Amino acid sequence: IQYAKVVRWKPPIDLADEIFPNASYQATSFGPCCPQPKTDTYIPEQDEQCLYLNIYKPIVQSIDSLLPVFVWIHGGAHKIGCSSQSIPLIYNGTNMIAHSPPDQPVIIITINYRLGVLADMFLKELIEEDPEWPTAGNYMYLDMLSALRWINKNIRDYGGDPSNVSLFGQSAGGLSVIDLGAVKGSAGLYRTVISQSGLDSPGTYSSYYNITAALNCSNSIVHRLNCTNGDKQKVLSCIRNSSNENLFQIYGDRYTRPIIDNYFFPLYPPLAIQNGQYNNISLIMGNNDYDLTVCLDHPDMNYTDAIELISQSIEHKWIPAIVDYYHLKNCSANRTSNNTRCCNIVLWIATDKFFDCDIRRLFNAFYLKYGPQYEQNKLFSYHLNCYPQCPTVPEMGICRHSAELPFVFGTISDFHSEELFNCTWDNSTRAFSNEIISHWINIATTGRPLNQWPSYDPSSPRHFHITPDRGFIDEKWHRNCSFYDEMEVERVKEIFGNNHYIVKEPSK
Repeated sequence: IQYAKVVRWKPPIDLADEIFPNASYQATSFGPCCPQPKTDTYIPEQDEQCLYLNIYKPIVQSIDSLLPVFVWIHGGAHKIGCSSQSIPLIYNGTNMIAHSPPDQPVIIITINYRLGVLADMFLKELIEEDPEWPTAGNYMYLDMLSALRWINKNIRDYGGDPSNVSLFGQSAGGLSVIDLGAVKGSAGLYRTVISQSGLDSPGTYSSYYNITAALNCSNSIVHRLNCTNGDKQKVLSCIRNSSNENLFQIYGDRYTRPIIDNYFFPLYPPLAIQNGQYNNISLIMGNNDYDLTVCLDHPDMNYTDAIELISQSIEHKWIPAIVDYYHLKNCSANRTSNNTRCCNIVLWIATDKFFDCDIRRLFNAFYLKYGPQYEQNKLFSYHLNCYPQCPTVPEMGICRHSAELPFVFGTISDFHSEELFNCTWDNSTRAFSNEIISHWINIATTGRPLNQWPSYDPSSPRHFHITPDRGFIDEKWHRNCSFYDEMEVERVKEIFGNNHYIVKEPSK
């Protein structure tokens, strides 16, 4: 169902109040995907009028009450992806509903949103175009909010509860569902968030553009399009008449980053939490044990290689402290020495910096702002490892980025012979998938996962380890995040000009 119309580089035009002609609408096939660069993933028909959502609901309607609603935000670096991508269909809400506990039926909704350069243009000409909307960019988040408004207005007609909406997303979708808590107009549209492997993470300054960086990036695209001659209207006409193929070719490998614009997205998320300008939600955040494929990409890394790699994302002045803390000087290129292997140590560094310390930073911000009662009931974290049943890198026995998706959607049996998910579908695998689905659905229906999953406690921070043995991981967050926190505060001040951002440890 189309939830909004698109005018290139303008906020979406909501269709939430539109009535279907003749009171009916043929909604038995997927709408087009949003335009994007070519990849190896199967993407069906593409069109700029791509703002569609898909509703999956149980055949038998609950007699007693309206059903909780799950809204899926797909990943793909905000550059690629679609709610109907891949054959077999990976984001299949039918299977998730079928495998959910019989006493906890839910409705699943998957959505499309604008991608890449079509989601990312931030120009003075666009900002001045509409006095009622004095900003630009962040079109993917505007689209997501439009979809949520459609759901809020209409989902009751499909048996859904508009007051019980949960967001879940992976990778860039995992970043998105966190960011939406800090954007204008999002309050009241949902109450629960599950962020799966949110790369880049919402607790990392490098995930975002400030206004200057966003303007520079977009102006460079306008120059390469040869659209700089003439007044404002000629510039806008030129870029809007450029072909998608030309736009994506010029956009190239640029990151599609959310923009902290001081209006629609006014504050960096941890700062928004600190200032009390973030939505009151229940939150699950986590990642796969091997989301980052350091050892797959650099199996024979030595110490020099390790320093070169971490220097790409960490400023030079912090390197000595990191080398000392992780004993990196003693690392070996030997593939058999796991604990001292250079690529493994770099993997631990990257996981701490881009996942664990970001989760801790966000959770501590909630705790410091709202007190222990908030964290005891609303904050949960996890690590996921599907080894040994379903390694997506069989030769290493590990599960990499995106490996959890067919478990969350209950579509493992569809992919058992596919190269992407090398998996044996048996009773153990089915039980593992069903357990994940049960946790996800339970947080939608009750506000928390199943009972064996502890909430975040800053005095003894640990993850729930989602694995066939269902163990716990005692984390070292309080020991190996201090320099990442210092790094964060310093760069936030430099990038966003905010001198009020602090990172503190909650009292034990």
